[in-house]
Amino acid sequence: MKCSECICSVSNLSFLLLILAGSSAKSLDKSDLQVDITRAINCANSRQAREGDKVTVHYGGFLQDGKKFDSSFDRAQPFTFTLGVGQVIPGWDKGLLGVCKGEERHLVVPSALAYGDRGAGDVIPPGATLLFDIVIVDVERVENEEDRRKKAEEQRAKEERERKAEMQRREEEQRRREEEEKKREEEQRAREEEQKRREEEQRRREEELERRKAEEEERKKELERRRQQEERKKLATSTRRRQEERRRGEVASVQEGTRRKEEEEEDEDYYYDDEYYYDYPSLCPPGELDMQVTYSPPRCRKLAKSGDQLTMHYTGKLSGGQKFDSSRDRNKPFQFTLGVGQVIAGWDSGLEGMCVGERRTLVIPPDLAYGEQGVGAVIPSCSTLVFDVELLDIEN
Repeated sequence: MKCSECICSVSNLSFLLLILAGSSAKSLDKSDLQVDITRAINCANSRQAREGDKVTVHYGGFLQDGKKFDSSFDRAQPFTFTLGVGQVIPGWDKGLLGVCKGEERHLVVPSALAYGDRGAGDVIPPGATLLFDIVIVDVERVENEEDRRKKAEEQRAKEERERKAEMQRREEEQRRREEEEKKREEEQRAREEEQKRREEEQRRREEELERRKAEEEERKKELERRRQQEERKKLATSTRRRQEERRRGEVASVQEGTRRKEEEEEDEDYYYDDEYYYDYPSLCPPGELDMQVTYSPPRCRKLAKSGDQLTMHYTGKLSGGQKFDSSRDRNKPFQFTLGVGQVIAGWDSGLEGMCVGERRTLVIPPDLAYGEQGVGAVIPSCSTLVFDVELLDIEN
């Protein structure tokens, strides 16, 4: 601080004089700096002035006899300097350490901490003790090596915290992703298990449906077999009844012929004592027709009945297995009308209710076949015949 910069403000002169008067009344040690805080301001440590900070002040400077030698108040222009680097007298560098903005101090600066034995021109005599009334206008914190070190440490600590936070965030994100992936896998497994369960349930239902359909088909087939058997039984019974009636008619006819012959012989005086002639149609032992269905077509729209014209293939064998006739060998189907006596009685009975495409095996006893007379040397007398038949067509 140079004396050429000192001009006093008239408005603050009385105040400074009062301060000066109070200070001059004290006994001063010329070797010590005296600092009186006339207005205290509490501020954070980070805002208190330290070496290297820029401090802006208003001040009034006085000699011990009260003579003012400089004042920024008079110039209405505060003074800014860097604290602790020798830009001002040592008394200021020491006496203003730790000041806060707005604070006011009164400094009594011995010559050793002011201008010493040299003084300052004609304004400040050599060895002069100086009095200052100072108002702190502003304190601008300037970063020093310690600040930079602390700042670097804080930056490193911040970066470390951020690094740890980022690492924690990434770990948390990784954990969240793993949990989400695990959840997705569990959901996928649950969906697959549900799909598998549904497929298994569907398969079970289809199997159950197929089983029921098979049972229904089997039941229908069984009913159809029973119906056909019943019809065959009815037809066989009807055929046997007709044959029996026919036989009874033939027997009756023979008996009637015999009676008439006897009557004629009696009329002619011919008499045969206790001799009667009965012409029975067959002396072969009676038997029952055996019919087996060896193949049934899936659909049967029409059943053979008496009066229908049938077209068939057949193979005839004796009960010992010797084949005596076959339309297949001739490759010429056989046609006839059912139930009118064009074929043997076993055929008229055994082919009733047959479907086109159906195949049957008929085991026909002699009394429903060729009976006692047989067919020449081909079919012996009283032969049981076996026919494998296939119905090719039905015409009404």
